[in-house]
Amino acid sequence: MCSDSNFKLLVPRSLLFLVCFFGAINLAHSQSVEDSLKVALKNAPDSGKVPILINLAKVSQDNNQSLIYAKQALSYAKLDSEKSSAANQIAWTFKNLFQFDSAKVYVKKALGYAEKGNDLLITSDAYSTYGSVFYNIGSYDSALFYNKKALEYRIEAGDKQAQAASMNNISTTLQRLSRYGESMEYINQSISIYLASNDKRSAADSYLNKGNLLNSLGAMDSAYVSFQNALKEYESLGLKSMMPYALINMATVAVHLDRLEEAQKGFVKSRDILLEGEKNPQLLGFSYNGIGGVYQTKDMYDSALLMFLEGEKYALLAQNEYLISMVYNNLGDTYAHKKEYKTAITYLDKAYELKTKIGDQAGLASVSITLASTYANLRDYKKADKFYLEGIKLAEQVDDKVTKRKAYNEMYLFQKEIGNFSHSLDYLEKFMALDDSLINDRNLDKIAELNTQYETEKKEQQIALQDAQLGEQELMLERNRLLMIGLILIAVLFLSVIFLIKNRAKKNEQLILQEGQLKLRDAELNAVINSQEKERSRFARDLHDGFGQLISVLKLNLSGLNDTDAQYPEKRMEVFKNGESVINDMYAELRSICFDLMPQTLVKKGVTIALKEFGDRITQSKKVVCEVIVFSNKERLPEVVEISLFRICQEWVNNVMKYAEASHITIQLTRDEEELTLTVEDNGKGFEADLFYSGKGNGWKNIQTRLNLIKGEFDLDTQPNRGGTMMTVNLLEVEMKEVSANAERSITV
Repeated sequence: MCSDSNFKLLVPRSLLFLVCFFGAINLAHSQSVEDSLKVALKNAPDSGKVPILINLAKVSQDNNQSLIYAKQALSYAKLDSEKSSAANQIAWTFKNLFQFDSAKVYVKKALGYAEKGNDLLITSDAYSTYGSVFYNIGSYDSALFYNKKALEYRIEAGDKQAQAASMNNISTTLQRLSRYGESMEYINQSISIYLASNDKRSAADSYLNKGNLLNSLGAMDSAYVSFQNALKEYESLGLKSMMPYALINMATVAVHLDRLEEAQKGFVKSRDILLEGEKNPQLLGFSYNGIGGVYQTKDMYDSALLMFLEGEKYALLAQNEYLISMVYNNLGDTYAHKKEYKTAITYLDKAYELKTKIGDQAGLASVSITLASTYANLRDYKKADKFYLEGIKLAEQVDDKVTKRKAYNEMYLFQKEIGNFSHSLDYLEKFMALDDSLINDRNLDKIAELNTQYETEKKEQQIALQDAQLGEQELMLERNRLLMIGLILIAVLFLSVIFLIKNRAKKNEQLILQEGQLKLRDAELNAVINSQEKERSRFARDLHDGFGQLISVLKLNLSGLNDTDAQYPEKRMEVFKNGESVINDMYAELRSICFDLMPQTLVKKGVTIALKEFGDRITQSKKVVCEVIVFSNKERLPEVVEISLFRICQEWVNNVMKYAEASHITIQLTRDEEELTLTVEDNGKGFEADLFYSGKGNGWKNIQTRLNLIKGEFDLDTQPNRGGTMMTVNLLEVEMKEVSANAERSITV
């Protein structure tokens, strides 16, 4: 029962959105540019390295290397503007790596530095990045809010080019919110600004986004013209590296217009340009995917598979999980058309897993529908029904009308085939209702009118109401007045109900929060008690096995003085030397136990010296090399903070030595005017962070207790299949000063 799913838009809307944002924050990649920057970096003084490192991060096509450059830039930064730009680039790179929580952390830092430096444009860049992060996780209302904040700052700064970039981003976000009229207004304003300033390159980028908007609205011919305008601008500027963006989109629209030969030529031309140039793996993946889609539409499934597999190679090279998931989806769909259903399910499962991971709800809905159809062909009706329902639910959540239409139609046919005629009729009615809705939503005459208004730069007023008799006008006004009064009364009643519901929900939330706090407090107390009991057991064992045995040896040695040989000086001297050696061992053992209980260097000289001594002891054990780096010239921290930081570090390093199989550990303590940061990095095995947070041991509970005590923020960067783990603790200077005396007295060392 494999559905005849049509080949659809292969270049995701988010790709065009990223092109727009890259215009503000990323540079076009060129190996010669990157090489020149590396040479400049070697010759630059420390004070001049920050902008070079940031530009290296922007041009690097390896996101992990880009992250290294950006973090190095932040470490060299002295000015607030430099810190903000570096933190913003780190956030951007984390976003490209789909690590959105880390991206949010660094955007927040970038905003803090930017607002402190009172730089309007740098602040606007941080808000723009925030908008991109929320766009990529599908939070379009939040994305719109932050992009509009960026536009406000850019208007205040008077930077027209930056304003146009924000308008571009706002337009694309409004697209996803189905606010097409507003979206068209913003993109037209953006293009007008770029053309007025003769910025043909940025105008071409905006033509791409406008074409995408027109395509979303079903105005395919207008979309094709917009993409064609972008291509002409890129050609006139000699920007061969940008031509594939326009060619891929033109070819995609040509598929929708059933101009398959033209589409195939466009995809092939984009591929050839890329192979002759810098071989951008992401765009090559889209090009091969497009060629495969054309072959699939022509029912040339073997040729389609060859192209999709080639696209998979480049998608994996680009490390673009969205593109990889799309290729897997197309491979699965093609194998399903070939009736190789088990192979199809293998690829569709991979696509399902990736789209779940990156939060692509719309893509997940499409994959679920294809999985359902494939299971139906295998006569596994239980799984087919499950995936149909899941796909329909997801499509309804994201309001993807095209996917909903396809899902309702296939569910209608599926229910009919298994003999469930009542459900079949329900989905047929939904399909027909949505079909009518799509016709109304995609009113091509209205879109053509908007586009014509822009192209001719005429702002026409709405058509005036026809003259009517005075009596009819008065009746209309009276009816409207009564209607308005009724609506106001309904609104007041509705708001009152909402207020009561929210008030009740707020009280329930407070009760749940209080219960959670009590449970957390109990867990923390249990963790402290268990930790104390384990420490006591360990100290007792150390005293018995180590110190006790040494005392026994000393006693045995001294008993030698009672022997008859003790009258000889040589014998007495031997007993004395042996006793002295044992006493030295006892002293060393005592120092080791005292260090575990409470290092004297921590009490007398502070946490920086104590950490260095801790690292030296670990290195001397020859189990692992431990490096300690401190960047701080400030006075000592409050005692409760020093003890907590030392114990957190000690707990983490002990876990690394037990489980990570690491050969090198780096402990870094950095402190400036605003915050203190403790990081512990190792080159051992990564692990699932969720397993650590939900583990039954006391490690995380002990760390969490101490973090709560000093109001610290904890961040963990690790993955099971990736070497190396980084643990970070951040404390604000303001918070450190406010640590109460009660907390200091209650700390467990």
